Amino acid sequence: MALRFGLGLPIVQQVPMRAQAWEAGAGAPELVRIARAADRLGFAHLSASDHVLVPCSRADAMGAPWYDPAVTLAFLAGVTQRIRLLSHVVVLPYRHPLLVAKAFGTLDHLSQGRVILGVGSGHLKPEFTVLGAPYERRGKISDEYLQ
Repeated sequence: MALRFGLGLPIVQQVPMRAQAWEAGAGAPELVRIARAADRLGFAHLSASDHVLVPCSRADAMGAPWYDPAVTLAFLAGVTQRIRLLSHVVVLPYRHPLLVAKAFGTLDHLSQGRVILGVGSGHLKPEFTVLGAPYERRGKISDEYLQ
């Protein structure tokens, strides 16, 4: 089996320790160029992470911009041909499982089977609090939603 590499998208999450200065002013045109180049060069996937919000207490470490993964990957599906589209990761306890299934199922269908749905239970307690999601039950909820 050949070793394959994916690309964690720049711009869509700007973690200060990793983000480059150019990302702050970048947007859709730059994402399209990056996605098309990755597709053309044979990368296995593009990935986008999930945080609905970043609490002020964590903004210095995490950065504030975090694009929605379903919307971002759907946008890029429309401008690429074969590269896979990875959510890395969607935090299950933040959303009803049918909404996640509907969004990513639709994207998978429209992109001709290119979606890789990566999911997780989350870790950022203040984000759970703001969203009204039970932090202490996140693992159990994730297990239930996967079933």
